[in-house]
Amino acid sequence: MTYNFKGKTAVVTGASRGIGEAIARTLAADGAKVALVARSADKLKALAASLPNGAVAIEADMSSADGWKAAAESALKVLGDVDILVNNAGVSAAQAMGKVTPEGLDETLNVNVRNLILLTDALSESLIKRKGTVINISSVSSFSGALGQIAYSTSKGAVNSFTRNASIDLGRAGVRVNAIAPGVIDDGMWSTAFAKGLDREKTLERMGRLVPLEKRWGAAQDIADAVAFLASDKAGYITGQVLRVDGGMIV
Repeated sequence: MTYNFKGKTAVVTGASRGIGEAIARTLAADGAKVALVARSADKLKALAASLPNGAVAIEADMSSADGWKAAAESALKVLGDVDILVNNAGVSAAQAMGKVTPEGLDETLNVNVRNLILLTDALSESLIKRKGTVINISSVSSFSGALGQIAYSTSKGAVNSFTRNASIDLGRAGVRVNAIAPGVIDDGMWSTAFAKGLDREKTLERMGRLVPLEKRWGAAQDIADAVAFLASDKAGYITGQVLRVDGGMIV
């Protein structure tokens, strides 16, 4: 299914690979002018050049203290106003109890929570003007927890809470705020782990057993399709929700 985003603008963070890239491609294919945000300048420029509607690359490090500010200022400069904000940038560093480090905790919370909130706040005036929509990428681990993922699961729980609270604050102005909680998705984060030596086939089989729907991993496009729906007028009365796209991992 395609949606009509012609004449609309979108900001997608973490857009250089995996889920973020799929989201950017999908929104652009449906007519949106997309601002791609990530710290990988070369990848971003190549991706932007391949997309229609004048897509632009914004080099900003969402793990840095002022990454959100650079992203917001650049997005407003090149787009004018923002109709769709997709907060996809995230990090997943394994930290079990007894091995949590201040540095690892700070990095995870900065990217997944702090800068997500600050970027949304910085763009809120524009989103209100356009009666836009915000879609945050959470995780099923925010509901069930995950072994060795203290910081990550906690950060995604905070994303869910922010989504609900922001939907109340911005709802009176006509701005919808929702989140998507992906399950096991074969995307950029897992690709990094596989590149570092994690056995791909064994991991696919082991994790796939957790998924009732055909015992398969999801694809980045599954998340992109859900984002497009929530960004569209078809979801015009949906706000404050966390949509699990997980093949039935949590029911």
